[in-house]
Amino acid sequence: MKTLFILIFGVSLSSTSLAQDIHFTMFHAAPTALNPACAGVFDGTFRASTNFKTQWGTVSNAYNTFSLTADGSFFKNKGGTAHLGIGLNMYRDVAGATKFGTTKMDLSLSAIIFLDEKNTGSVGLSGGWGQRTISPENLQWDSQYEDGTGYNGMLPSNESLSFENSNYFDFSAGVLWNHGTAASNIASFDKFRSQVGFAYHHIARPKINNYTLEEKKYSKFVIHADLHFSQENSRMAFRPRISAFFQGPSRELNIGMMFRYLIKEGSKFTGNVKGFAISAGAYYRVADAISPSIEIELAGFSLGYSYDFNTSGLRAASNGLGGHEIYLKFQNPNPFFRFSRRPSIR
Repeated sequence: MKTLFILIFGVSLSSTSLAQDIHFTMFHAAPTALNPACAGVFDGTFRASTNFKTQWGTVSNAYNTFSLTADGSFFKNKGGTAHLGIGLNMYRDVAGATKFGTTKMDLSLSAIIFLDEKNTGSVGLSGGWGQRTISPENLQWDSQYEDGTGYNGMLPSNESLSFENSNYFDFSAGVLWNHGTAASNIASFDKFRSQVGFAYHHIARPKINNYTLEEKKYSKFVIHADLHFSQENSRMAFRPRISAFFQGPSRELNIGMMFRYLIKEGSKFTGNVKGFAISAGAYYRVADAISPSIEIELAGFSLGYSYDFNTSGLRAASNGLGGHEIYLKFQNPNPFFRFSRRPSIR
């Protein structure tokens, strides 16, 4: 029964592979992949992050996703009311024995407007190239099994399916709003930041062809929010996060709560003393998985790790084990000592 369940699960994944994009539990760590309007929206001039996720390794061949995002702000000065953000997003996703995978590269451009001392708005566009690939030589067919001898890969498959790589161009758009206040004085840790965004991916619904059939990729709608709140003279901060994805027949809702503790405050101006903070909490992907998470921040570097414990019907085959996820982020200047009058979430 367990083998049969795995087989049915694999077939269902194949039938919906065009419907759903990659996803990360710690979605905030790949901001430009989430929303092109996030490009350049942070307290600094440059940031980059790399993310890796592996899942379903206990069920069959693991599904592995690797991404790299980088973005920066340009024409930013104290007296200006607007500036530009530019971002680059790349990822590679490989699934199963056939190495069914997607390679994607996107370039984002955003216009960021300072509405007042507490509010910032941005509008972003992205365009890029994608390729869907498959290695059918690893497939096994009934006609290749011989009685008494088992599988023989030299035998013909007698199948007429046509497998080929597919290239396409893709476009997305998004909007983002930030609201917040900085700490009230040098000795205080109180501050409030909120960020809410909406993105529309696969605007033109690109055509993708891996088999004899050609299908259009579903458009995807993303809603996301991130909050940072800490009280006066308290080193503890609360960071609730939420993201919702709607793509064709697929729906995903991810809710997270991280508790951040500031262990050492960085130098306010010189940066000679490196700041250090640690966060712990969990994310819940509704009807799918719960993911305990930890994040460590040291000066301009952040390291995050989470593990998915499966809560869906698949747990009968996976024993509740989903997969690992890790990210590494760098931001310049050091966010612990940089003061900005403009609201943003780092």
